[in-house]
Order: sequence, then structure tokens, then C-alpha cells
Amino acid sequence: MPTLSKQILTFLVIAVSLIATQAFYSDYAWSFQESPMLSQAVKNGNLPPLEKRLPPNPVVVKSFEKTGAYGGTWRRSYTGISDLNETRKIVYDPLVRWSPDFKVVPNLCQSWDVQNDGRVYVLKLVEGMKWSDGAPFTADDILFAANDTLLDRDIAPSPPGWLAPGGDEPKVTKIDDFTVRFEFKNPYGLFLENLACPNGMALVTRPRHYLAKFHKKYAKPEELDVICKAKKVSSWNKLFIELINIQQGLFVTCDLPSILAWTTKVPAPGKRFVMERNPYYWKVDEKGNQLPYIDRLATELLAEANMVLLKAVAGEIDMQANHLGGMSNSVLLLAQLGSGNYRLVPKISTASVGLLLAPNLNHQDPVMKRILGDKRFRIAVSHAIRRTEINEILYRGKGVPRQPAPLKESGYFKESYEKCHLEYDPALADKMLDEMGLKVGPDGWRLRPDGQRLLISLDVMASIQTWVDAAEIIASDLKKIKIDTAVKSETRELFRQRTQSCAHDIALWSGDGGLECLLEPRWYFPYSSESLQAPLYAQWYQSRGKQGEEPPADIKKMMETFDKIVHTVDNKQKRDLFDTILAINEENLYVIGLVYQPPDYYVVAPNMKNIPASDFQSWIYPNPGPIHPEQFFFDRSK
Repeated sequence: MPTLSKQILTFLVIAVSLIATQAFYSDYAWSFQESPMLSQAVKNGNLPPLEKRLPPNPVVVKSFEKTGAYGGTWRRSYTGISDLNETRKIVYDPLVRWSPDFKVVPNLCQSWDVQNDGRVYVLKLVEGMKWSDGAPFTADDILFAANDTLLDRDIAPSPPGWLAPGGDEPKVTKIDDFTVRFEFKNPYGLFLENLACPNGMALVTRPRHYLAKFHKKYAKPEELDVICKAKKVSSWNKLFIELINIQQGLFVTCDLPSILAWTTKVPAPGKRFVMERNPYYWKVDEKGNQLPYIDRLATELLAEANMVLLKAVAGEIDMQANHLGGMSNSVLLLAQLGSGNYRLVPKISTASVGLLLAPNLNHQDPVMKRILGDKRFRIAVSHAIRRTEINEILYRGKGVPRQPAPLKESGYFKESYEKCHLEYDPALADKMLDEMGLKVGPDGWRLRPDGQRLLISLDVMASIQTWVDAAEIIASDLKKIKIDTAVKSETRELFRQRTQSCAHDIALWSGDGGLECLLEPRWYFPYSSESLQAPLYAQWYQSRGKQGEEPPADIKKMMETFDKIVHTVDNKQKRDLFDTILAINEENLYVIGLVYQPPDYYVVAPNMKNIPASDFQSWIYPNPGPIHPEQFFFDRSK
């Protein structure tokens, strides 16, 4: 797989040499400077001086190309609330963060100490940080976010798996104003990595001084009742859940204080969603200039996703990837590069495959459940698919056909799994379906055991045309083995509704977790609600048997094995245990891979600087967050 490996290794070489090493200001000797828009606010008496807003020892972000210039508005586009996930990835500042080469590095937490064989983590915060309203950010905020929201049963019916591995809640305590202790029942070898993931942002986006007045533990009952009546909600916890939702709280209101680089000024989902620089942001460049350089993020609401592409080609977007991806769009973007309106920056996927099939093991129809749950059916489907044609038509031959196995660079690669059942062999597929008893009826279509025609629907999101095109090819392939197949192209909202209620037959989604296998194991076993192959088994796993549906023995074994991985600190032991999970997948083919996709692109304005030559594409590594958007700037000199 030389092409795939070369893409990733090339980016890793770039990443190691790039930016974004963070240091502390004590290593430097320059004075502080700020944006002209903030210095004017200081002169007008609307803000304290910069020295009183910054920590005594602010975090320093080293510029990728050069120290930047202040000013400008970063123009973007979106089609609705669901697109705010892309904004979440720009304002990325968890306790610890991913570096551009996918390593955990300090951030709000300036250092940590791992004790008692991985059971205890002591985190030391940057001292003197402030929320966007000027209130101090301290250990009390972390304790509030952990104990009074994430681990509060009135707010979260069950603790999040990333914070409470195996369902065992940690003991979170304060050592002093800037030191927090997390104590786990068992060793937790993935804690720091999970803190760096998007879920870890929950610990730093819930300001105690603001939210306590909405929490029954701190607010007076009569005052809380008045607030609930005014907000027209039936209970305090419903209101609180809405306030702490990372999208609702950060982007559809201007009230929630933030420690992020930009804060909301004109809320979504308005025609123009605007975020503006946080005057209390706690990072500077190597010359002492307070970040961010760019004044505002302005995101325009558009009716159709294809309008985003048109605006990009016209040079009306400064940096964006959402609704611009896919090989069909890249042809147009590459053809128009000569206009000078933009440049393209590749995003190298960390997914195992660009697209996979997730047969629904929790189907509501017992007959369909038995069919989809038979590994012979899944293997037959895999042999019926023309991956070479999908690669040529959708990816211009630049992809790599494979199953959703770990990538070589992950350290968990298993070649036999990557290559199993890839051959296009419709005769073998026919034979396996015949052995299952799925006979061909008088009309030429296969029948279910109950005599009804076997009709398979492929659920796919309508907004990603390459996925719809792939589904059409697959439907055609399945019809050749006499399975009547229809493509169900849906909005994201309807797709999610159907898959979460287990109303789908086979769903199509990206194969996340090729590089970050242990942090995104959704396709290796039913791990989360995003495990579309078995959402109810995942629910059973996450609730420790209290909800969902009890899985069969092989799937239980994978769950038990992963629990051992979570509680293992030794990397070799992790690899050995994960190999057990991969072997079960190879035997059963619970999900069916198609093709590893070539790089996608960001569209970037010619004068937008401090952006590296390439980036990763992942949710776990919430690009472009790890390459520090706060140090992007507009070069006005040309």
C-alpha cells in the first residue's frame, strides 16, 4: 500500500517541522502587544489593560511561517446548525491538545504527572487565565464541569465512557487553585489522549461562575423556578443541558463566557453567524503579540451545499473544507486554480476507508435481523462489490481498495484483515447466498425465508454526492446477485434518526479510526451510538447492560478485550489485545470496507498565511484545530 503510506508519512515529516510547538512566556523577553481594536477599547475604558487580561506567563504559539499582522474577517459558509461542528474544530483548546504530528502536548494544562501505574493523573493548569468576561479560570471550573455536569445523574443519565472507563467514575478533586487530581479505580492508559479529543472540550467550556445559577446544587429553588418559567422549560436540568451543549451554548448565544480564541457576537443560525476575538485569550506569539491575529469569523448561511463551492471558486471563502470535498468537486477546484482566487491545501484522511457499509445487526424486523446477522451474507455482499470501479469513478483511480482495518502507521495494522474478501467474485457471492437459503423467486429476485422479496435499502447522506454515487454502484452490484436494492438518499437529520432507531438495512459512512484506532473504535466493535452496525449493542456496552440489547458472544468478547486495553498502560499489551479484536472482525466482517480515499482539500485564500502545506482529516484530530488557527493571518503587504 505504498501510495497510502507515502501520503501519511509525508505529512508527518511536514508536521514535525511545522509550528505550533507551545512554550511559556518566561522563555521570552519581549513586551506584550494587542490588536488595535482592543487597544482602542482599553483607551475608551471598556477593557482593562492587556497586562491585566493575560496570565503572568501566557502560552506562546510559535508561528508557522512568520509572526502575523492583526485584522481581517475570516469568511466562511454553512448550511445550518449541523455545520457548527466545523466551527468547533476551529476553536479547539482542551486541557491537553494534539500537536500537528498527532502527539499529546500541553495546553490549558501546562504539565501533568501520572501516578500509581496510570490510576492517578495530576494536572497543573496555566495560572492566571480568565474567561472572556474577565472572571478567573481555575481548578474550580474543572471540578464543576466534571462533578456537577458530566458525572451528575440529573444531567447525564450515565457517565461518558471517555471519562468513566468501564462505567467507573473517577474521583476529581482540587489540590490547589491551579491543580486538579483525577483518580481512577483501575489504570487508564488512554486518559490524556481522550482529553485531547473533541469530547475533552466539555471540561473547559462550562464556567462555574456563570452556570452555577442554573444548577440546583447552587441556586436557590425559588430563583431557579423563576428562571425556568421565564425560559419556558419544565425543569432545571432540561435548561441546564441546553446551556452546556457545546454547540448551543457556544454558538447560538452570546451569554456563555469562553476561554476560546473567538467568542460569539452574532449567534447562529442567523444569516451571518459572527465570532469575534476574545480579549482575554491567553496565548501570544513569540514576539508577545496577543493572539488571535484575525479579528472575526463570519459564516454566511446558504440554502444549498453547492452554493458553498461556487463561493469558494469565486474567491469569497478564506479557508474552509466543509461542503467542498469529494473528487467530483476537486476536479472543478483544480481546474479553476489558475484564477488566483484560492489555493488548495490537502487534508490526509486518518480513516481506514473513505466509505464503508454498516449492515444493521439490530434490525427491527426479526427476519432481516437474521439475514444481516449472518456473516455469509456480509461476506457475499463484500465479494459482490466492484471496488475498482468505485475507485476509478469516484477517486480517479487514486484510492486503495481495502477493508476497514487499521492503517500501517497506526501500529495496529493487520494485513490479512485489510485484504480479506476484497475480490470481485459475484459467483462466490451467489453461492453463499444460496447456502443461506435465500432462494431466487419466479420474478428473478431473491426471497427471504418468510417468502417475501428480499429488499435491501442503502441509507446514505444526500449532501455528499460521492457517497450517493458509491451507493448507486453498490445497488447495481447487489442487483446482479439478485438482491433487489434501493438507495435511500436522506438529509443528515433523517439519516441520523433512522440509524439511531435501527430502522436502516445497511448504512454508509466514513471509516473513522484508521490511524487513531483506540480512540475511535466504533467500527471495530459496537462502541458508541455512532457504531451504525449495532447501535443497541453499543448502548448495552456503554450502559454496562442497563440499556440496549445484549450482544452475542463474539461481540461481547471484543467489548471485554477493549476494556482490558483501556486499563492497560503497556503499548505492546495493547497491540496484542487489539489483535484479538481484529481477528474477530476478519472472521465476521461486521462492517464492509470500500476504498481508502485520496486527500481532500481546504480552499484557502491566497493571502491567508501560517497554514502548513497539508493537514490531517479526522474528528478525533479536529482539523484544523491542531495547526493553531489563532496564528493564521491575512498578509496585506501584497
